[in-house]
Amino acid sequence: MAIQSLLQYVGSSSLLYLTAGLVALLYFLTSLKKSVCSLPPGPRPLPLIGNLNVVDLKKPFQSLTELSKIYGNIFTVHFGPRKAVVLAGYETIKDALLNHAAEFGERAEIPIFRKMTQGNGIAFSHGELWKTMRRFTLSTLRDFGMGKRTVEIRILEEVNSLIKYFESHHGKPFDTKMILNNAVSNVICSILFGERFEYDDPLLLTLLKLINENTKLLGSPMVLLYNFYPSLGFLSGASKTVLQNVSELNAFLQKFFQEHKEEFNENNLTGFVDAFLMKQQQESKKPHTMFNNANLLFSTLDLFAAGTETTSTTVRWGLLLMMKYPEIQRKIQEEMNHVIEPGQLPRLEDRKKMPYTDAVIHEIQRFANIVPMGVSRSTPTDVNFQGYVIPKGTEVIPLLTSALNDELHWKTPDQFNPSHFLDADGNFIRKEAFIPFSIGRRACVGEGLARMELFLFFAGLLRKFVFQPAPGVDKSDLDLTADVGFTLNPMPHLVCAIITKKMSFLISFIFDPALICLLCAAVLLAVLYFSTGYKNSAFKFPPGPTPLPIIGNLHLVDLRRQDKSLMKLAEKYGPIFTLHFGFQKVVVLTGYEVVREALVNYTEEFVDRPSIPIFDQIQNGNGTREMSGGGREGRHRLFFSIGELWRTTRRFTVSSMRNLGMGKKIIEGRIFEELHFLIEMIKSFKGEPFNLTSFNCAPINITFVLLFGDRFDYKDPTFLTLLRLIDEVMILLGSPYLNYFNFYPFLGFLFKTHKIMLGKIEDVRVILRQYMKASREDINENSVRSYIDALIFKQQEEKNKKDSLFHDDNLIASILDLVMAGTETIATTLQWAILLMMKYPEIQKKVQEEIGRTLKAGSWATYEDRKNMPFTNAVLHEVQRFITLLPHVPRCTAVDTHFRGYFLPKGIIVIPSLTSVLLDKTQWETPHQFNPNHFLDAEGNFVKREAFLPFSTGRRNCIGESLAKMELFVFFVGLLQTFTFQPQPGVSESDLDLTVPQTTFTLRPQPQATCAVLRE
Repeated sequence: MAIQSLLQYVGSSSLLYLTAGLVALLYFLTSLKKSVCSLPPGPRPLPLIGNLNVVDLKKPFQSLTELSKIYGNIFTVHFGPRKAVVLAGYETIKDALLNHAAEFGERAEIPIFRKMTQGNGIAFSHGELWKTMRRFTLSTLRDFGMGKRTVEIRILEEVNSLIKYFESHHGKPFDTKMILNNAVSNVICSILFGERFEYDDPLLLTLLKLINENTKLLGSPMVLLYNFYPSLGFLSGASKTVLQNVSELNAFLQKFFQEHKEEFNENNLTGFVDAFLMKQQQESKKPHTMFNNANLLFSTLDLFAAGTETTSTTVRWGLLLMMKYPEIQRKIQEEMNHVIEPGQLPRLEDRKKMPYTDAVIHEIQRFANIVPMGVSRSTPTDVNFQGYVIPKGTEVIPLLTSALNDELHWKTPDQFNPSHFLDADGNFIRKEAFIPFSIGRRACVGEGLARMELFLFFAGLLRKFVFQPAPGVDKSDLDLTADVGFTLNPMPHLVCAIITKKMSFLISFIFDPALICLLCAAVLLAVLYFSTGYKNSAFKFPPGPTPLPIIGNLHLVDLRRQDKSLMKLAEKYGPIFTLHFGFQKVVVLTGYEVVREALVNYTEEFVDRPSIPIFDQIQNGNGTREMSGGGREGRHRLFFSIGELWRTTRRFTVSSMRNLGMGKKIIEGRIFEELHFLIEMIKSFKGEPFNLTSFNCAPINITFVLLFGDRFDYKDPTFLTLLRLIDEVMILLGSPYLNYFNFYPFLGFLFKTHKIMLGKIEDVRVILRQYMKASREDINENSVRSYIDALIFKQQEEKNKKDSLFHDDNLIASILDLVMAGTETIATTLQWAILLMMKYPEIQKKVQEEIGRTLKAGSWATYEDRKNMPFTNAVLHEVQRFITLLPHVPRCTAVDTHFRGYFLPKGIIVIPSLTSVLLDKTQWETPHQFNPNHFLDAEGNFVKREAFLPFSTGRRNCIGESLAKMELFVFFVGLLQTFTFQPQPGVSESDLDLTVPQTTFTLRPQPQATCAVLRE
């Protein structure tokens, strides 16, 4: 009890004990009698110790709850000589903190916090300083995404990283405390510092270690005694440790602040720290500015500590409670199965459709009760409250645990019961006594962010895993007793995260009578279509397999590898044949001669793009736009637009890219710069295995340089978010479900994949709009720095033009096209190139020998050097041929077309199979083998091959071809000049898999690792 702690605390000095006792006795004989009539009732204090004889300092909130049952909802308690008024029960707390907000709006002077912060920062500052810091903090946090979709993207990025960490344990038991701390802290780090940290980053681990230790100590009996008897602080080792930790935190953060000051750019604020530094500069001439280094330090610490500890602790409680109550965990996962597409994570917008999950999260917060005593307030003036007079400066404790367990507001306050937040129909209901973030003027500034994080982290983890106790531990053995510190943590425990097996949405389809009726109607329509329109067609279409009702020829096509299926059908029906994807009729062109003739000799006839449902929805969110002459135009994009819109946008884009350096020395310089960053990143792995996808960063950054005017740091949160979104979109574009949607768009309500992808595209748009907004605000007509700048200039030039094509929809769509196409193809080709060098080390060695003969030591290869490096040039061309990266992009006929004896009506979809060209047996000696000799003559000179068409041909060929060729050459040569790439230990060259690429929008290599050995 408190008496034992007190005796231990002061037992080393009886003289001090006697002196303190005399002082305390004098205090109680004089001052107590003066105030006893005005203060609320409470237990009679004893000399020196006050009421510490009835308070358990290990769990003071429980003692105060018991005292409230004796003395009522407002009572006085003495912690030694320190007097405090306790508010218990929701109604009393609400009356004080809301109805008397100003009277209870100050923060109590608590010795340990005063010593730590000197009154600086947000949480423990006072008066005008607190108002200024809080106002600035709220405004800045909103500017950097708090409560907006941009921060949701950051959180989801962190959820994905956390899931990968959980997966790495393969269902074996592990402790979640540190990793949840790391993940949650990364969200606030991205807002504070503009970047996230790797989970093993020494700086992050040090910060979290110090903060976790302080959080534990600040709730310890010894630090509480220091707060009651600060004059005896020299006897308290715990308080000294807290202050020493603060000093170390100060030193760490000061170094970090200095780096931000050195890299500070007022036109590119990365987070809260940069915003504070800018405010500091603006007020540098004010003699008494509040924006000083001390407030920067403690405001940052306040946000970092509060933004990490409470949320991560609540998620830990959540996972523990799910193990304790598996039936509740199962109901959450069942609810998500009805709302979320298989394989996808919950989004914030899903919360309204997940009332049970929302109720569980609220009940976790209520039941866990992690800050039971809130943070003490004080009265700035004498206050008349509920018949009592509370003197100015009195500490006031809003006992939040008493509100969260108030029997007047909760049916079963001592039980974990999500029904507290559900009505009889299972709808979510808000409860006014739910105040875990406190209320009033001193409520938590990060409440909005915390709510968002709790939902996305908790629901995201339960979407991916079933959580179970460690083997040998029964759910009844799980201890829900709190480990008390400044917050209430769960007792140490281990969890097993078992990957869930998700049910296909087709199961619900099979048992839905309404959908069965719709399917029957579709069958009747299909029979009618095939029995009349098809057989009576007057057009002489190319031959092809007979279509079946509804499915057409889908039974003959592997939707994951359409290119292989089309080549197989060409062997039977010839190089030009007709195929039915459901109700959709297409003409397929295969082989070099046919494809070239169509796209080069009949370029005007085959110039258009067809209307593809998913791309129609991507380009402007399902909308259409009125055009002059009464027509409607729904396709705003560079790659999928047609007619004058396509010609104008393409012409402008090619011209702008050339002006920005595409194909010129200026962009080659940026590629060299990026090569340096890529090599430094690879060196950091120190020869250890790393994933092939790590190569993506460099070529993607080159595209971003052209689009946005600058490169990203590889750890930049926006950069990582864009990479993740692009990756997810490309995977979804290759999904069979998405193909089904394209074939049967009228049944779109049955499919969710396209809706998920549209959500991810919108996330990318959010980022692009931010860059457009920034460009508009910082536009300089004498300096076009990026493609976005060029688009905005053109828009301004044509602002008075009635039918200008440079409207916002087309601007965003054009940028979006370049983001997607300009990042995926080059990055994936570079991955394949490194993988093939590991597979064929003798080829890698010949490339390196040629590099050594051609280049001077210490110099990089320029694109011009390719002429002197025929073998290397041949290898790169063979990489592009062999991988058949983009099997086809559909065209359609712009007019009625006679082609090779067949009549193709206007608007018919045409698939020119680039795979069939790059693997054409009449053009390549060994088409299915990786053979650089395809591009070498007998003397070893490089030879061009007409059938080398990875960028397509004709008027719709890739506009970034010259940039792609330059990037691939410079990056590939620079990497092989610096490193030798080998399979990871335990994997031989023969184990490397080239045969089954991942099916995304492009054909990617399977996930594999490489080791980069630094060359001498």
